[in-house]
Amino acid sequence: MRVGDYMTRDPITVEEDASMKDAMLLLRSHHIRHLPVATGRLLVGLVSDRDIKRASPSILQGIDKSEFEQLMEDTPVSRIMTREPFTVNASTPLAEAVTILIEKKFGSLPVVDGKELIGIFTEIDALKILLDTLNKK
Repeated sequence: MRVGDYMTRDPITVEEDASMKDAMLLLRSHHIRHLPVATGRLLVGLVSDRDIKRASPSILQGIDKSEFEQLMEDTPVSRIMTREPFTVNASTPLAEAVTILIEKKFGSLPVVDGKELIGIFTEIDALKILLDTLNKK
């Protein structure tokens, strides 16, 4: 069994000049936690909901809502994304991909063909495989 059999093909992406607000809205509207950052089909980074939370100002620090909104709109994803994220390819064995997720504590792995993004393999995909296996017994 290979990653290509279970990955999400053609994942939702964001461009590196998109704002943190745009990325946050994409994550929320699609109920996902990881966004590959791409220029066309070329993978240039990865941003997660955790990255956005970590980079966002806290209202507890005395920033008002309009300042918060402005910062979210003015900060590009390129400032907070992980550049050159760890990747796998479609032929990577599932056991290897799941081991990477566990050992490195990653929530997802972009799937590439060369540097072209073709999919994403997430911890949820791994859990779906486990569930399918358990249901077959």
